[in-house]
Amino acid sequence: MPSIEEIENEIVQEFDALPDIDAKYAHLFSLGEALPVMDPALKNGDTLVRGCQSALWFHFSLENGQCHLQTDSDSMVIKGIAALFVRLINGQDPEAVANIALDFIDRIKVWKLASNRNNGLLAMLDHIKKEAERLSVHDQASQKEFLGS
Repeated sequence: MPSIEEIENEIVQEFDALPDIDAKYAHLFSLGEALPVMDPALKNGDTLVRGCQSALWFHFSLENGQCHLQTDSDSMVIKGIAALFVRLINGQDPEAVANIALDFIDRIKVWKLASNRNNGLLAMLDHIKKEAERLSVHDQASQKEFLGS
């Protein structure tokens, strides 16, 4: 499994290969549209990303020590950004996910504000880090239970 940094670099190269901002947005929208439909039951107060102007839901799960993210949004741009996070997070361990940064968003050049100045992106990152921490604690507890410690 490629590291998060390797996936970020792949994403940046993918967007750099596009000829202009319109093509970049079209690609971002297509990534969001390609996401699997999120079960409406998972769209609740626990999965709602607070601090984002658009409605955005992140549902995290842990399977065999690997994180999985399901997401949806009412905004095409945010749903596309969320699809990038799905790509980064799925299959990674919680510790790696807890260290995700936003600089790759600046590098794909589809965002007008620097990522560290955008409340919505910071809210996404905060939600991701909290969920990764929660999953890490859960995974460690499961391992101790399995080992009989």
